[in-house]
Amino acid sequence: MNAPAFWIWDDTTARPAWQQMAIDRALADRAAHDGTIVHRLYRWEGHSMSLGANESARRTWDRERLERHAVHCVRRPTGGRGVWHDVADLTYAVTAPMTRWGDLRIAYRVIHEQLARAFRTIGMAAELAPATRRPTLEPGACFDLSVGGEVMVGGRKTIGSAQALIGTALLQHGAIAPTDRSRTLARFRLESVASSADIPAPDLPAAANVADAILATWLAEGGSKAPGELIDRTLIESAEWQNHFQDPAWTWRR
Repeated sequence: MNAPAFWIWDDTTARPAWQQMAIDRALADRAAHDGTIVHRLYRWEGHSMSLGANESARRTWDRERLERHAVHCVRRPTGGRGVWHDVADLTYAVTAPMTRWGDLRIAYRVIHEQLARAFRTIGMAAELAPATRRPTLEPGACFDLSVGGEVMVGGRKTIGSAQALIGTALLQHGAIAPTDRSRTLARFRLESVASSADIPAPDLPAAANVADAILATWLAEGGSKAPGELIDRTLIESAEWQNHFQDPAWTWRR
């Protein structure tokens, strides 16, 4: 097939946490293998929590309580800290050869600029956060702080993103929460881990409206709808990562 600037996959099938990570990893592998570029928008099956690849999760989150409340936990292939994914939330993922940007920081900014433009088309005063501090693996949640370059609305981080360089490919994905999730996350922190104070966050429009705005922006910037062949192939290839992302030894490795 003749690849366009990038493929857009509006993945409306809600999938379990492990499968979402397996698909993202498979797309990154594909980007490294043949240069395929995909922008995916997806939803989660059931309340879920994703942990950063190197996060000290056992020092931060109460595994027993999470399991008791049937919260599906998965460890991402990307960095950062814990993120809550509600059934009403959207997540975006971008996979591409790193040569598309040449630098992780440039990729982070360009992808977020696209998302901020999408927000502005639906009346949200979105802007990128100024650089303030280096990323940290201190115990906590992804939305607790901004390190610079994130999409902000009303002074609050609205999209929490993470990156990984997989071979020669970039994987960047991020949660788009329609409302503040900090109180929900606080329920599952270990008692010894202090929670940051809640910061009021402006509610986003309905997820369907946000999705439409993002997809329209990607189309306007050169994307084309992903063909069924690419989607089917990716789902098959993602099976290679199924056991990895379902394995508690990986999820709770530290």
